[in-house]
Amino acid sequence: MKHRPFDSKYRPEFEVVEERRANVTLYPHTAQLPQIHRALNTEFLNALPPRIARADHRAGGFDKLALKSSALIFCNAINAARSDNVRLFRITTKDMVSKVAIVQQMTESHPLGQAHRFRFYAGEEFFPELYLNGKRVVFSTHVLERFSTRVHNRVGEDLSMFLIVFFGSTPISMTVGNGRAFICLCLDSILAFTYRESDTEYFITTCLTVNEINHLKPDDIPQAFNFHYGPEFTKPKLRHWQPSEDVVEMMKLWEKKAQLGPMVKCPPKHKWGYEASWVRDKLRANFHGPGSRMMFLDYVPGPHTWEVWPDDEEQLYDENEQPVFSFNSSQTSPQVREFMDLNPSSTSARTDSRFV
Repeated sequence: MKHRPFDSKYRPEFEVVEERRANVTLYPHTAQLPQIHRALNTEFLNALPPRIARADHRAGGFDKLALKSSALIFCNAINAARSDNVRLFRITTKDMVSKVAIVQQMTESHPLGQAHRFRFYAGEEFFPELYLNGKRVVFSTHVLERFSTRVHNRVGEDLSMFLIVFFGSTPISMTVGNGRAFICLCLDSILAFTYRESDTEYFITTCLTVNEINHLKPDDIPQAFNFHYGPEFTKPKLRHWQPSEDVVEMMKLWEKKAQLGPMVKCPPKHKWGYEASWVRDKLRANFHGPGSRMMFLDYVPGPHTWEVWPDDEEQLYDENEQPVFSFNSSQTSPQVREFMDLNPSSTSARTDSRFV
């Protein structure tokens, strides 16, 4: 049975173990998740300025953005590679409060071979699995192996990098060879995750770079997908972005066989306390401040958020990718009036820059 010493000063002499249920293994063990999360969440919050650490559903937009940026740094930089193989992921609750989540990897037998799923533990009240347009996402072992060998990543960070690339993308389905694949932008290039679709799930079979993609064909109407919490899903009628623009960029990268860029050079290794102290200054340098906000991308509750700078307009696009409304505009279409009635909080948000 897999077990490793837990890497945290807040719970010394503790072993992280795997859980076995028939033909399913889960790591970390479900019963250990509250203890692991409590220790790492204490480490995360204790180093933050008190105003950011206390941010909850009542906090202003700038403080919520600072908490989100802090969680990204803590999960994806400070803890990208851990000796205990515990992986962290930034998750956002339905109140737009970012949390540090423990990634629980579930490995089981599948008709198509050994398969992996991921759940994200951010406390007893928030333990979601991410779905894609209403269906569960399952990965073959081959996907993880090919990603590790084909995509630049630092030693020990391959799974963390995989989670960021796949779940942090807005995938678009295209024809690849004789099948279909989710195309994702990655390191100045693209990756194709081929899949087989059933009534309840997408089974991801492999990971291809531009070197392995011999035929790539987009649909006349781009098939854009949204990650979301739980199986319930309604396709958004209005979007913050235009999928056709991503398709054009993806096709250009494929046609010129753009190779995956190098990993960003790591800054000097600092302790979490040092990094946490600079979060608000870095946001201000990116023109955020009082009046900044964030919302779910396309108003679909999930891992993707849309950042809002003060005093900008928020532009929405209809199903034909035509601009329909800016919240600072005096004219409102009937379609947007219906949208505003269903999403009353959207009227307080103004535009943004996409940041997943």
